[in-house]
Amino acid sequence: MNQSTGGAPLTHSRLFPRLRKAVIMSVANGRGASTRGRARRSLAWGAIAFVLVTAIFSAAVETVLPQVRDPEYGSRLVRLRAQQRAHPNRPLVLALGTSRTQNAIDAVAMEFPDEPGAPLVFNFGQSGIRPLHLRLILWRLHDAGVRPDAVFVEVFPGFLEVPASADSHFRDSSAQLTDGDVRWLTPYLDDPAALRRRWAVARLDPWSTYRGAHVARFAPEALPWSLRVGHLSYMTDQCGFSGYPSGKATDELRERKRAKMHRTYGNPLGALRVSAATEEAYRGLVADCRERGVRVAFFFTPESPVFQSWYSPESRAALTAFTRMLSEELGCPVFGAPTNYAEDDFADGHHILRPAASRFSRELADRHLRPWFAEVLK
Repeated sequence: MNQSTGGAPLTHSRLFPRLRKAVIMSVANGRGASTRGRARRSLAWGAIAFVLVTAIFSAAVETVLPQVRDPEYGSRLVRLRAQQRAHPNRPLVLALGTSRTQNAIDAVAMEFPDEPGAPLVFNFGQSGIRPLHLRLILWRLHDAGVRPDAVFVEVFPGFLEVPASADSHFRDSSAQLTDGDVRWLTPYLDDPAALRRRWAVARLDPWSTYRGAHVARFAPEALPWSLRVGHLSYMTDQCGFSGYPSGKATDELRERKRAKMHRTYGNPLGALRVSAATEEAYRGLVADCRERGVRVAFFFTPESPVFQSWYSPESRAALTAFTRMLSEELGCPVFGAPTNYAEDDFADGHHILRPAASRFSRELADRHLRPWFAEVLK
């Protein structure tokens, strides 16, 4: 029997192509919906995987990857632990300080014997750190399970006047801090919430925050020198010594670098004052160490004749008074800097070059450290 639509007869020759087309369109629509569903599911699973991997990476940066979070600190911690594993029967002695310490304290040049009971000296200097940073480093190391027997701590006159609030010192390094660091710093901050927010942003986006650390680790030559300086782990030896990158400097280069140092430190050294925050930080450091049974001494690194000329008589008097507080009131030995180093022993007046660093390290060990170790590492 014929069916009609709009009066036109619907024959078999017209019926089957229409049915075939309808079936094809139905299948195609089903496949399209299925493809779109798979795409949405893949996108959702991809987003979940990205969030999960980001959370894992962020947690690793916070805990087991300090060399990514804070390359200077983390790379030294990795080397320090390797040294302790290799020499478990030697008392650990840490040198703490600024980039001056990084460039000046060469433990290998000190020539302590590799035998049980001989001090294991490790350079834990960090570039650009202020007095409160010194306490934070010791707190971090203690939290990481590092228990030194003694520490000798650099006194850098250029950093003795610091503001009461530590906000400005940690504003640009919040990504290098852990949650524990932020909590430890809270009493010393005017606006701890601001530091907490910057820390949280770094943890939420660790990929872009720490990309420089990855590049510096796997392809340091791809970074300009100004960005490589903060990632010098590849230039640090097994005992933490980061010798100045160049073993010598031309007179022209030295003069240019020294002029830059004068713009930075000329006024602070000419009108040197020790702030209350600095004194509190050093007192706190000594108290922290004594609470943990760690012996403490302080030391100065050498400076060139031109650099020394920037101190005024009043500045030297203020520095002498501060040194007296460390030695007499706090009862800590203070090892003064030798003054017989020439201008060409330095890159810029106060960062010592490698050959002079070896000489200074041997002199420091022979004149001061060995007698002190004989007393405190019994």
